[in-house]
Amino acid sequence: MLRLSEGNGMARGWSYWSRNKLEILTDYLPAFNSASKGKASERIYIDVMAGEPENHDRETGESFDGSARIAMAAAPGFTRFAFGEMPPKAAQLEADLEPRSAGRPFKVYEGDCNATIKGMLADLSDVCWAPTFAFLDQQAAELHWETMAAIAAFRRGKTKAEQWILWSPAMLIKGLTGSNGDLYFARVDRMYGTNAWRRIFAARRREVITAEEFRAEMVNLIRWRLETKLGYLHTARIPMRMLNGVTIYDMVFATDHDVGLKIMSHLYAKAAEREPRMRQEAIERSKQAPRYADDFLFDMQPAPNPSVPKWRSEPCTDPTERDWWD
Repeated sequence: MLRLSEGNGMARGWSYWSRNKLEILTDYLPAFNSASKGKASERIYIDVMAGEPENHDRETGESFDGSARIAMAAAPGFTRFAFGEMPPKAAQLEADLEPRSAGRPFKVYEGDCNATIKGMLADLSDVCWAPTFAFLDQQAAELHWETMAAIAAFRRGKTKAEQWILWSPAMLIKGLTGSNGDLYFARVDRMYGTNAWRRIFAARRREVITAEEFRAEMVNLIRWRLETKLGYLHTARIPMRMLNGVTIYDMVFATDHDVGLKIMSHLYAKAAEREPRMRQEAIERSKQAPRYADDFLFDMQPAPNPSVPKWRSEPCTDPTERDWWD
């Protein structure tokens, strides 16, 4: 296994919550294609931050496929693929995917996805009627609101492209309270497409809301905007928790399909059910494993019997109705 401090260029190790996320993706993509296969001859997969083709479990060293390989292997399959990644990973990803594509059209767009998204969608415009699933796997505040809006506006038809987005208020705190906090504020503004989130941050600074409430409100705000500004019929979220039970990020799902929401909700519930087992296994392994550089962003020591409520789909609400909003 690689510790980040070694700096030898090897792939970064990932924790159980990343594996849980990718298990959801592995299960959902075939279901998405099955639901649309008889209705459309083309199916599009977009992955704006595709990462490396292969990942590694930080505790066991076991390798597992990244999102791009998972999408290529989905059966029934997609017919078109568009991936985004920064150099030099983009070239490595393209080389890995070429023999897996089975002749299906795919392209890796090198550079910042917020800059390449227009070209990516333009290249797919001849099949803009096709069912489309977009995976936006950011780490903190790399995405721009305009990128999500462009994907929402891409598809011509009754329903928009589905979007599955990583949202991490816990990681935002590190940037907002760091030495470049002023610049980071503008970055988060651009991700939300508004500075309204600052009211939530201010409430947290005044200790009007707890840290857990802050994370929930920051996720609720993006769901509210996806529904009210981009017009998505449904959104859902599931928290991905660290060893100590603290939510490190949420996966936010946006869809216009009742069936899509039903399937993803089922998979979210399954992910929440297997999370305690995965966490316990990670706790046992972590007793012997070395600490990693990014572990120290948070207290990674497991809390005694952390309480994890059973997941259930809940609607987002109007954040302006909070008594502390103004």
